[in-house]
Amino acid sequence: MADEKCLFCEILKGSIPSLKVFENEGCIAVLSIKPVSKGHVIVIPKQHHSFINNLPDDISFHMLGAVKALSTILTQILLCSGINVMHNIGGIAGQKVNHLCFEIIPRYANDKIKIEMLESKTDENELYEQQKLITSAIRDSTMKLLEAIRDGKIQVSDEVKNQALKALESINKDKPVLRKENINSKVDLLKLEDELNKF
Repeated sequence: MADEKCLFCEILKGSIPSLKVFENEGCIAVLSIKPVSKGHVIVIPKQHHSFINNLPDDISFHMLGAVKALSTILTQILLCSGINVMHNIGGIAGQKVNHLCFEIIPRYANDKIKIEMLESKTDENELYEQQKLITSAIRDSTMKLLEAIRDGKIQVSDEVKNQALKALESINKDKPVLRKENINSKVDLLKLEDELNKF
């Protein structure tokens, strides 16, 4: 559902002029009118969605295809040294328009753009707890989807249903148990950190 005051929806309707550089079935891409670098492009889904969390899979597919194609083209024609692909979810993360988008920002030597993410130290127990929380949530979500397919709540082809049933059987048979000893020891984490610092 489009938001009446949504800048991007107005661009999509043509009420606000834009410089469109790309379009496919699910999205358009326009040049930013407040670019942070030469060739700064904004990729916008044609449907109004505030967050990627509820973006339909087909639109996600079209948007990622657009980001890939545009990143390739921009690198070739602008001869930029690199590219940042930015996607902000929520105001605290820098989202300024209540309509999701991906920003493709070409990077050049001495461009003065700063994207700072200050790294922090963590401990093995905290990483283990995060791993457990995330993998459990993914497993639960996957199980709900497969069970909904099995129970006919989501209509799919017979082939997909058979694959879902096999996946359910496999998951139930091989329930992985996350153990603390399965993750790297502190020594390995320190070694990994040292290796990453070389880059």
